[in-house]
Order: sequence, then C-alpha cells, then structure tokens
Amino acid sequence: MRTSLALFVCLVLGASLGCSPSTSAPDMQIVEGTVTFDGKPIETGRILFRQTEGDGRAYSTEIVEGSYKLEVKQGPSEVTITASRLIPGKFDNSNGTPEQMGEMYIPARYNRKTELNALVTPDGKNQFAFDLVSK
Repeated sequence: MRTSLALFVCLVLGASLGCSPSTSAPDMQIVEGTVTFDGKPIETGRILFRQTEGDGRAYSTEIVEGSYKLEVKQGPSEVTITASRLIPGKFDNSNGTPEQMGEMYIPARYNRKTELNALVTPDGKNQFAFDLVSK
C-alpha cells in the first residue's frame, strides 16, 4: 500500500511539474532590433517574421521610433516591413468632411515582394538591423 501511495504521489508531482505554465515555448527566442528608412528611424510601422520552414507561422509587432522587440520561433524567417505616413496638403472629401490622406511609403521589396530574411538562432543573439532605402 505504501509503495502504491508513493508511486501515486511521484506521478502526480511529476505531472504537475512537467505541466507548469512557462512564459514561452523552448523554441521561441527574443528578437529585437532597429529599422531605418533612408537613414532615419521609422517612426511607426509593423515588422513581421514569417517562418520559411514548418508551418509558416508569423509573428508581428509594432515598430516604434525605429525599434522593435518580439518573440519568434527559431529558424529561418522571411521579414516584411510596412509603414505609412500622412501626405501633407492632400485630403479625401468622399465622406463629406476633409480627411488627410496617407500613403504606404516602404517599397514592395520590403513587404509584398520582400527580399528580407533573418535566421533566428537558439543562442540568444537575435538582433537584426534593417536599413531600408527608397531606391
């Protein structure tokens, strides 16, 4: 009876310890860095890391004052960057009131037709600077 009780306690403790919640999966890594466009930090935008192997899962976060930080599954990723800005002096009046118009200004080679890649590694050294240019 004691052996059965001891075995039961060990199984319960082992299961509860093995199933404790963690802050992230073991293959997730912190990725951070900077994004500039024509030498200036992107004020606001989005960066997305999409896995190029496995299930193709994507991880995205905001770019704020040229910086970003997020958790990404380790492995190779395709990176896309988007940002928009207001067009001075250009307004849309289709709703009856003038609303300032905006534009997506990051070239397609950095988003829809991205040429950007990153290899997220388990060594914790996942800092990527993306220096984008208009031409």
